[in-house]
Amino acid sequence: MTDAQVKTWFQNRRTKWRRQTTEEREAERQQANRILMQLQQEAFQKTLSHPVNPDPLCLHNTSLYALQNLQPWTETPGKMSGLASCD
Repeated sequence: MTDAQVKTWFQNRRTKWRRQTTEEREAERQQANRILMQLQQEAFQKTLSHPVNPDPLCLHNTSLYALQNLQPWTETPGKMSGLASCD
């Protein structure tokens, strides 16, 4: 093989490796996203079927009560309709 052929062979090999690595990373990322969505859905279903009972210590502290019931995947930012007043 000539030097040019060897250079081309290695270039092609690196290109193939990069393409395979990129495809593998994308597949792993998509799988991780599916798992995350599944876990969030399961957590949401559990909160619907088993609502959290307020901790007596939190009933007199609005901030602690809000943190106890915080569910970022179910509420849109700025909307806190599920929280009751502790006054």
